[in-house]
Amino acid sequence: MNMSIIKYGAVLLAIACALNVQGEIVSAPVEANARVEEPVPLGADGKPLMKIYGKLSLEECVNLALANSPSAVSAQLARENAHVNLNLAKSQFLPTASAGFDSRYNMGASVHDYGASNVAASANLTLSGLTDLARNVRMQQISVEQAELNFQSVKNDIVRNVRKKYYILLAAQRTVDIRTQSREVYEDQYKRTSEYYRLGLRPKVDVTTAEVNLNNESLRLIKAKNAVKTASASLANTLGVTTAAILQVEEDVSFDQPNLTLEEAVKTAYENRPDVQSSVLDLRLGDLKVSQAKAGYFPTVSLSAGYTKSGDSLYLDSENAHVGVGIEIPLFNAFRTYNSVKQANIALENTRNNSRSLLNNVFLEVQNAYIALDEAAESIPLAELNAQKAKENMELARGRYNEGIGDMIELKDAEVAYTDAQISLLTARYDYGAAVADLKQAMGTY
Repeated sequence: MNMSIIKYGAVLLAIACALNVQGEIVSAPVEANARVEEPVPLGADGKPLMKIYGKLSLEECVNLALANSPSAVSAQLARENAHVNLNLAKSQFLPTASAGFDSRYNMGASVHDYGASNVAASANLTLSGLTDLARNVRMQQISVEQAELNFQSVKNDIVRNVRKKYYILLAAQRTVDIRTQSREVYEDQYKRTSEYYRLGLRPKVDVTTAEVNLNNESLRLIKAKNAVKTASASLANTLGVTTAAILQVEEDVSFDQPNLTLEEAVKTAYENRPDVQSSVLDLRLGDLKVSQAKAGYFPTVSLSAGYTKSGDSLYLDSENAHVGVGIEIPLFNAFRTYNSVKQANIALENTRNNSRSLLNNVFLEVQNAYIALDEAAESIPLAELNAQKAKENMELARGRYNEGIGDMIELKDAEVAYTDAQISLLTARYDYGAAVADLKQAMGTY
């Protein structure tokens, strides 16, 4: 029987080698020009990444950043790793099973002594320190919850950054429009002044001044266009993509002021912010670590059970089963348990102190965001009024100049004031949008 097993194993080994060689021969010839399709890039959610084309809305930018941002991917991987650690902790309560086969052939033995073979199958369950195992599972469950909260916190930061970069790009693009219109005005003014000079109605200095104004506004337009490129690159980086093209975004800004008081905003932050909720979990984790340290004072109970079947020549005719209970009573461990408990209590107190500091910082952050939002909301009506008055003043100055009453300096000052008022209004509006994003992020909502 032993000889037949050896022969059977030799045949299997030969077949395996043949298959391996054949696999190498078949897989060897690969065409040099064979087309290999590139895999579709996937985001953190496992779905294909959105392609950037046309005008992007704010919602599309947010979704793209959440799926493609490296920080979001890292948070997602950390969350998956926490679930794996939890499964590993739970696996300590499950039995293990194994099976094996070994055969030995004695070279140079007698005619009737070919060696020996052994087949075995076993199942075992060992639980050492039931309370410690249960406590470890609970700690891993808290780690999973913290990983989920960290993922939400990362998402909040990403959404806020996308919104702010989105508004910056919108403001830069609108500034280009304003500068383009202003340049057209200066160009028209230069042509008019040149014609007035040709007719003898204006001095040469007016023509020179108009030309200088046109050139200066052209320089400002160049800077405004470069600002668009910079803002687009910054937004693309926040989205987690690399592109040399300028992103096109839609005008998607809400100027509705959140209807809530400062106290309500702070309460919302305490209830919703992931970092605040995570600090609560830190306290629970600290309590578990204190209990874990105190467990060194108590006896450790262990349970074990096992079942094994084995035999020669594929016949499992021998079996063995065992059940055991063990108790280990600590007597003296050089004050390690005492110092571990003391260390755990110090860490817990430090966690409480960090939690109080976090609540103070959250209150300050919400308060600053709320004040900034009020300031931005109050600035918009004043900026609108200034833009309206500056436009009226520019039209009056232009009329006076065309009638020969006003001079070039008066007209230039009025035109510069109107352009600055338009940009100030634009800045006030998008500053408000950014302030809303900051307040929502401070409250843990988006």
